[in-house]
Amino acid sequence: MNYPHIHTALAYERQNTLLAQAQAARQAREARLHRRARRAQAGHQSWFRRVSGRLASAPGRLLTTQPRSRTEATG
Repeated sequence: MNYPHIHTALAYERQNTLLAQAQAARQAREARLHRRARRAQAGHQSWFRRVSGRLASAPGRLLTTQPRSRTEATG
């Protein structure tokens, strides 16, 4: 049997594949640029913001530490 439209179907499939690959490459490039910009922005944060981000978890650490026994507390 002869399928007259097989070449057209294969050409459309190839075109769709190439377009999908190009779109994936664009998205990957945009993601890399976005990550690079975020890293550069994070490097320019003030000292206070960097330290305050680390100190924010201090109350959680205080609540999860084991209480000391009375003998350790008195000395």
